[in-house]
Amino acid sequence: MPTYYPIDETPARRAKEMSSYHDYKPGSATASYRQEVDKAAAIAESQKARADPMYHEKTDRLLDTYARKLAENINQSHAIAARCPSILIAGPANFPVRRKEKQNQAAAANMAEWKQIQGLLDKIRSTGMGGISSDDSGALQKLREKLAQRKREQERMKEVNAFFRKYRTLDGCPLLSSEDIEELKAGMAQNWRANPKPYESYRCVQERSIFDAET
Repeated sequence: MPTYYPIDETPARRAKEMSSYHDYKPGSATASYRQEVDKAAAIAESQKARADPMYHEKTDRLLDTYARKLAENINQSHAIAARCPSILIAGPANFPVRRKEKQNQAAAANMAEWKQIQGLLDKIRSTGMGGISSDDSGALQKLREKLAQRKREQERMKEVNAFFRKYRTLDGCPLLSSEDIEELKAGMAQNWRANPKPYESYRCVQERSIFDAET
């Protein structure tokens, strides 16, 4: 469940009155804001399902930043819209042209900020898909976790190969799921080598060389 930040309904209602004769529906600004946060939360959860768990905290922080900044931007947008009525409400005779110009300038700046806030969604979508940033305060710990995970994967591949050498089959290998077994069998069936392995030696060496290089 994401954190929702408060939306001030008073300027939201006033902004509606400044531009329309229709009544403002109480709570509608808050409901609209929460819908946008919920969409962002769905993006964050989808990304967390794809990325390594070490990036989940960063994804949650980005989501919280998005929710907070969006609330601030929406509140500011309503405050700006409440400064001056539209020509429909004020009428052309006494329309405050200069005040409207200033309002339009403030609204444009507010919209530019909104676009920047929406850019946080792209950051959420890309979290964990690239390398570890050097300016990340937890970069060292994340790198250690990443290297440890690679080493575990290297050992797992070696153990799977050892199981296959001993039993000449992957069936019943406790290190593999049924889907993994079928995928490896299909790969071995297409291998041009006379005696294919579940994992070719070069992959284990490659994983080890990467680990050694980064440590």
